[in-house]
Amino acid sequence: MLKVFTFGEFAIYKEDKKIESFKSRKAMELFKFLLLNKNKKVPLLDIYDIFWPGFDDESARLNLNTTLYYIRKQLDISSEELGIKEDYCLFSMKDIYIDFEEFLKLYDEAFKEKEINRRLFLLLKASSLYKGDLFDENVYDEWVRDQKEYFKRLYIDVLLEIGYLYEQLKDKIDAQYYLQKAFYYSQREDAWLSLIRFYENNHEKDKAISLFNQYKEFFGYNEYPVSQKNVNYSTLETPNIERNGNVLSLDLFNIILDLERLKRDKDYVMIELKLKKKVDKSILDKFCEQIRREDVIYFGGDELKIIFRGIKDVKESREVVVKKVSDFFNEEKIEFSIINVE
Repeated sequence: MLKVFTFGEFAIYKEDKKIESFKSRKAMELFKFLLLNKNKKVPLLDIYDIFWPGFDDESARLNLNTTLYYIRKQLDISSEELGIKEDYCLFSMKDIYIDFEEFLKLYDEAFKEKEINRRLFLLLKASSLYKGDLFDENVYDEWVRDQKEYFKRLYIDVLLEIGYLYEQLKDKIDAQYYLQKAFYYSQREDAWLSLIRFYENNHEKDKAISLFNQYKEFFGYNEYPVSQKNVNYSTLETPNIERNGNVLSLDLFNIILDLERLKRDKDYVMIELKLKKKVDKSILDKFCEQIRREDVIYFGGDELKIIFRGIKDVKESREVVVKKVSDFFNEEKIEFSIINVE
């Protein structure tokens, strides 16, 4: 069995023995690319453009065939599991462990779990897999950039959720550790606000104000985001202070959708709407308040796509989420049409 570790330092183990070097650098990079596109029919032209730019198709195909041969030979992969099929390349190996697949599995299972200790266990296990950013050494490669950002986003979501759960369990030390880790690793606005809120809830207003003043220009804030009257010291439930944390670029949205489609057990509903006219950002902000942290959105002014993730019973929930979206836009008196539900 192959075991592949993609977070932080890239490593491959064959029958628990680490492979110290690849036949060629190109073979290793191509294998990384194919890991991200496992079970997908990748057009040959896309591979040529990334790995053999400027080559004519015949030369590029010859180089690709040779490189695939090196990969198969070194990793004991059959030509059925990895090879060229007509005008595309397919990597479909089953007997393989990939850490980012395990991370996604734990992430989805955790956000479905209602029991707090079990949820915390799954999230801690997921966070332990994240040894660094996806393919840490591939800093400038365009083919991994969006996936790298996506997994980092999920990791920060995991850290924040762990922090929130520790708060509910009255464990302030661990809660602070994970909330601080989420913010200082990501410099993300929702993590910043969560840490400010944590300090407020724990009677450390000086720390909260200091953190606010340090980053207010960076995040574009003029006023302190947590008023004294909104701070509830009797409960550690986390208020919804994330602003547009669910809104993604179209490229990143499509990557997430592709990853969802790869799952054996489908647990998402995707809705695509066409709005009769463009709406402003205030409507988007209001809509974001209606969805969960794990759901994601693409917004293009008059086009809206939403993936509702981690749904236990897709068949029964399909009508519910469609109604939820429809009711929102009807209440806002915005004309729309549903183009697709998946």
